Amino acid sequence: MNKINYVKNKIYSGVVKHTRFFPFHHSFSYKISYFWFRLNDFREYFLFKRNKFSIFSFFDKDHGQIEQKGVIEDFFQRKLRRIKGSFFKIKVFCLPRILNYSFNPISVFILYDERNIPSGVVFEVNNTFKERHLYFSRVKKGQTNFIFDKGFYVSPFFEVKGLYNVSFRIDEKTISLYIKYFIDKKKVFEASYHGKSENMNEINLSRKFFSISIQNIKVTLGIYIQALKLFFKGAKYINRPKISKTKFTVINERR
Repeated sequence: MNKINYVKNKIYSGVVKHTRFFPFHHSFSYKISYFWFRLNDFREYFLFKRNKFSIFSFFDKDHGQIEQKGVIEDFFQRKLRRIKGSFFKIKVFCLPRILNYSFNPISVFILYDERNIPSGVVFEVNNTFKERHLYFSRVKKGQTNFIFDKGFYVSPFFEVKGLYNVSFRIDEKTISLYIKYFIDKKKVFEASYHGKSENMNEINLSRKFFSISIQNIKVTLGIYIQALKLFFKGAKYINRPKISKTKFTVINERR
């Protein structure tokens, strides 16, 4: 797996790992399942709906602009209308709502052209203060790595400075998301997700519900539990800067 392929709707099950290197070492991991599906021309399943209550669901209001609710495709169209490129199909990698609850620390939107070649990527990051930052980049031929400045308050124990090196790869069998965070050229944090695929169908959706029914609650609780652990280890609390609820940045890649 060495590129961003066009993949049909899948359920990816795997492990998230977080490691902090500075000013002390702290790490944890947990199992989790993500959905990968086409957004425009959304295929509805009996157990997976769009903007409707269901066992699994995707709500547009959970993504894109917080201040103005609407269809996420329209939001992207407004933001990208001045950027040349063919953004014909949109696939999203995210946590679905499960019994109407979800919190997505990060979602990845891949924009494909008419030939199913990736032409753009949006990394959508949420914090627990109900704020959101979307980073957009064009995707060059064969590109899987994206380097850009951090512009968003995510952890209360890191300032809004430094840069990210994000790698995203997907194929029919596996998916990989790897985030490295640097301050003054020193790696201070990394996070990764590696998952294996199952076809998205009614049988797998019903079977998956019994194994992941409370995973989204665990994600939210885990954030606060790990924050407490960092605090008791002596991590310095950084005050949150005042910003607009939603920010959209076109990445100027750094090399």
